Amino acid sequence: MKYFQEMSLLQNADISSYFVWQQLFKQIHLALVKWKVGDNSSNIGVSFPEYNANSFKLGTKLRIFSEDERALENMNCENLLNRLSDYVYVGLVAEVPKQITNHACFRHVKMKGNKEKLARRRAKRSGKTFEQVVLDYKDFKEQHIDLPFINMVSATNGHRFKLFIEKQEKREPCKGSYSCYGLSSSTTVPLF
Repeated sequence: MKYFQEMSLLQNADISSYFVWQQLFKQIHLALVKWKVGDNSSNIGVSFPEYNANSFKLGTKLRIFSEDERALENMNCENLLNRLSDYVYVGLVAEVPKQITNHACFRHVKMKGNKEKLARRRAKRSGKTFEQVVLDYKDFKEQHIDLPFINMVSATNGHRFKLFIEKQEKREPCKGSYSCYGLSSSTTVPLF
């Protein structure tokens, strides 16, 4: 990646940083959807420089990366995040430092869901009754994910979900595309 832009959450006693993350990431996601390059793919990746899985925190910074300076300029993050200007500082588009030796993938980890939700879905699709399908899930273990997350609301259906984010450090950079959340399980972003 050649270019980046950094957004920093500002300290504010009146509003939760979790809420600011939700609003910030919602706007970034909508911009990535608008500027997508393929079917649900983006040429812009994100990183969380202060990510700490042990304390379940994303930190206070978000960086977006692209090979193309114009792609970041087209997103126009300062205007995009204008209504969050009391809570988020948007830096200028800049070149990535030359001597980067660390890279990482930030990927979305999806929960499998709970037993009742899965049973309702299977009953609806299979034509079996809910009671019949629940028996199929008698040994189902609820999944618990201990990763930092952002609370999101789907613009498509209004459902709330947690966007769990996992960081995987890599020795070598890997090119490719990202999701419309700027996340990928194989394409890296620089760490600095």
